[in-house]
Amino acid sequence: MRRLRYQERINDVMAIEISLDAKSPTRALVMELEGMAVPTRRVIFENVRATLSEQGVSFDEPAMMRYGLHAVPAHMVGDIAEHYGLRAAARTSLLGKLNKALAEHFRSRAVTMALGLDRVLDLARDAGSSLGVLSWQEEDAARALIEKVGLARWNPQVFCLPSPDHEFPGADVWLKALKALGCSPRSAAALISARAPGRAALAAGMRVVASPDEFTSHQDFGGVDALVDHVGDATVEQIFGRI
Repeated sequence: MRRLRYQERINDVMAIEISLDAKSPTRALVMELEGMAVPTRRVIFENVRATLSEQGVSFDEPAMMRYGLHAVPAHMVGDIAEHYGLRAAARTSLLGKLNKALAEHFRSRAVTMALGLDRVLDLARDAGSSLGVLSWQEEDAARALIEKVGLARWNPQVFCLPSPDHEFPGADVWLKALKALGCSPRSAAALISARAPGRAALAAGMRVVASPDEFTSHQDFGGVDALVDHVGDATVEQIFGRI
């Protein structure tokens, strides 16, 4: 049954690719809201470490690099709980405290978009690109965060999946966003900070620019079109290729 569902998903992805390739190309830049556009992993690490410490569990930065990188908090907590053998009550407590900490951070003065991202968004807009943002939050919360950090200035289209599966953002998510943007994968770029979403975007046929953070810099980003130390260093040629 799982294999059948996987094949159906691949068929859906292929159908989207065919329909997009039939359209006249426009450019699009797509990224995750939480983690890429708005850095969150340090906040997540500090909260998870504090909560697990209360339960007598040591959680350090190497552990975060191994078990704490899933894009969706619920799935990330599931991975951590499985590794440490947390009971259901401890798992529920960890997720509740993490969701509360993230919500408070997103409303705080400390929240900002990634340093230098504004420059990249200006370059993309000048190149005639539209902007898409993926989020695991409810749409109202995602739009509030976009407004809070100033991303609304670039008029992004927001694609929210508040109950995403463990593959989020998989190739199908990237492709569905491109379909809504009216852009072929060949004319689109994904801006990512971790390996898993980068591989999914590559599988979708997109260009990929990786800008890892302190928790993902050890990962293998083989296959991406560009790897930059800081997102603001990315050039329009790295993002979209030769224009």
